Amino acid sequence: MLPLDSRTALVVDDVQKGILAMPPKEVADQLVEANVTLADAFHAAGLPVVWVHATGLPPGRVERPIPEDDELPEWFADLDGRLPAREGDLHIDKPRTISAFSRTDLAEKLRAEAVTQVVFTGIAMGAGVEASARSAFDEDFTVTVVSDAVVDGDPERQRASLGHDIPSVGGLATVAEVVADLAKR
Repeated sequence: MLPLDSRTALVVDDVQKGILAMPPKEVADQLVEANVTLADAFHAAGLPVVWVHATGLPPGRVERPIPEDDELPEWFADLDGRLPAREGDLHIDKPRTISAFSRTDLAEKLRAEAVTQVVFTGIAMGAGVEASARSAFDEDFTVTVVSDAVVDGDPERQRASLGHDIPSVGGLATVAEVVADLAKR
């Protein structure tokens, strides 16, 4: 939640080639553009940027079948080339989980950077982003989700997540609000 401080990190969840291929191109392009703006602002402020890569999908029986790991293209987890990943940024592989915190060392890496506040963006809002935000809250991080830097294949799920679920674990901000807040530093 705003204001941000010097112990804030940006976590970009699953903005990668394999998942960006799922929404319409114009939606994917807007998501990438918003995340470029935010990553550039965090880099300029000297704050950590975390790129989360879904390297597989969770196992288990679900009503909506998902591809098995061996059915995913080799480039599935690669970041979109427009994203400004830099040396020193953190890269977290999500091994068959929805949350970036499940079965990863993300919480420990953030704590090692003295991070206490996490700003989330990415795809899919009502799944991976929300799960990661809830996990961050459980790990005692202050949570902000950037409402115009997330997308979900199901607009109703996105509305419910942003309107009802995220306010119970953190706050919401827009790209413009985050960039303006960082510029004050």
